[in-house]
Amino acid sequence: MTDRKRTTAVQVRVTEQEKRKLERQAKRCGLSLSGYLRRVGAGKPAAVFPSQRFHALYQQVNALRDNLTTQPMERTAAQLDELAGQILTAYTSGGVDDGSN
Repeated sequence: MTDRKRTTAVQVRVTEQEKRKLERQAKRCGLSLSGYLRRVGAGKPAAVFPSQRFHALYQQVNALRDNLTTQPMERTAAQLDELAGQILTAYTSGGVDDGSN
């Protein structure tokens, strides 16, 4: 990556709602609003990173896998049901962290 100074501003008028949406998308991609707009404006993909919520669910799945042979099947089934519900909730909310894990 070249070290170039950005000295030219581009002003774009948007509604408050549009700005909030752009800020949310930038945050989900791990970028500043300026960085997000530069990427999208250049036609480059702006990948959305999984939220902390998905990462926590992933860790729970791994912990469950590690305990498969050491706990009763009924307990494993109940934990899988709980995880499935949490994953569905996270998926339908777009993976956005709501402060609860």
